[in-house]
Amino acid sequence: MKKITFTLALLALAFGVDSCKKGCTNPKAYNYNAKKKKDNGSCKLYTSVTLHSIDIATIPARNSHGHLWDDGYDGDLDNDNTKPDLRVTFSAEGGYSDVSSSTFYTVEPSNVNKTKTLTSPLSITDWENKIFWAYFYERDGSYYSPHYELIDSVEIRPFLDSDSDKFRDTLEISSGSISFTANMAWNKD
Repeated sequence: MKKITFTLALLALAFGVDSCKKGCTNPKAYNYNAKKKKDNGSCKLYTSVTLHSIDIATIPARNSHGHLWDDGYDGDLDNDNTKPDLRVTFSAEGGYSDVSSSTFYTVEPSNVNKTKTLTSPLSITDWENKIFWAYFYERDGSYYSPHYELIDSVEIRPFLDSDSDKFRDTLEISSGSISFTANMAWNKD
């Protein structure tokens, strides 16, 4: 009887230790566990990531010629000739884009403090390899005949393979003098 009990105890221990080593070993899965050594088929991947909005903090104070954005331009929309009128559009690799026509007038470059919500949120399914783009423009000209000067384009890479928190809903981005927070949602189905 003691021999059977001892054998059962050894089997339970062996199964328990072995099952503790099994789990999701795919680092691209949202239920990844670095402590697991053997994959048990339980990995779950997000199906897509959606960009909803960005919170813009800063943009360059001067254009590519070193001048203030509206310096000497008589087509300034708000006629203040000092601060940029900002338009932001978006695209996702794969051809989808959001080019809504809203403009933020007379923004302070060092403290923009504006949220640009996408009219149609953009999603990408191949989130490990694809990215979103944000395009920042200074707008001048008339309301009916606008002129856009590209400030810069900035990539938004949703999947941070080297980061311990790979699937962030908010992502702080800084590129040159442009800084903003991208607001995203990771989709399971």
